[in-house]
Amino acid sequence: MLNQNQKPKKKEIKDAPVPKWMVTFADMMTLLLVFFVLILSFSTMEQERYRAISMALQDSFGFQMMNPLNLIPVDNPPRTENIIEPIKPEPPTTEETGSEDQLDAIGNRLETNFTDEIEKGLMIVEQDEDHIIIRFPDDAAFGSASDWLEPQMVPIIQRVGDLISEYEMYVVVGGHTDNVPINTDRYRSNWELSAARATSVAHELTWMSDMNEEYLYVVGNGDARPITTNATPDGRKKNRRVEILLMERDITEEREVFQGIQQVPTYR
Repeated sequence: MLNQNQKPKKKEIKDAPVPKWMVTFADMMTLLLVFFVLILSFSTMEQERYRAISMALQDSFGFQMMNPLNLIPVDNPPRTENIIEPIKPEPPTTEETGSEDQLDAIGNRLETNFTDEIEKGLMIVEQDEDHIIIRFPDDAAFGSASDWLEPQMVPIIQRVGDLISEYEMYVVVGGHTDNVPINTDRYRSNWELSAARATSVAHELTWMSDMNEEYLYVVGNGDARPITTNATPDGRKKNRRVEILLMERDITEEREVFQGIQQVPTYR
């Protein structure tokens, strides 16, 4: 029996209903978790798959304007810093393509580095498919019947030698005279004079450079290879000269060097 002063205990109610706000809160947290997972996965997802999933989510939840995914442009999905950009191949350089061979490179540098000397007539540069000829006229390089270089020519020839030494070339230094015979105490003929002049130029070519003398040839031509007629004073003046003939070593065999000398255009 219960005491009259004792109040009866209330019976505990099991399976009490969950407050409605808890349901909303749980749904919101679940959605936020899904959204964060999706955003993380989009950082490495292809653009087409990203667009498809985004549209599917919008249709499923039915609140496109409130969907946080709309804040992310479909055409520009987020990227993370650890995504490596594809390496774009660089255009090949001149050396890799071989578009400018050694002869072209030397010819361009001669025209650029010796502009003043060429304009003053101290040297002449000619080029064809197989050769480069650097010509030093007699009146600029030597005195009459002498093999001593004029002082103004020494630094020029040394600079030419320094430039040539950077390339793999056969170098043929050839001396030439007119057809007027000479017979002096020093030279018995034009052969000796032309050879001595070519030797003087060869010495200056190698004096200040690292030119490989194994591929250097010195030739005395005398009056055998004129470039114009010897019948006039002006023609004889042009025929008196020293020439540097350049041929690429990698495409020229040593036995072809002397054939190359014969291929140089001359007056006949």
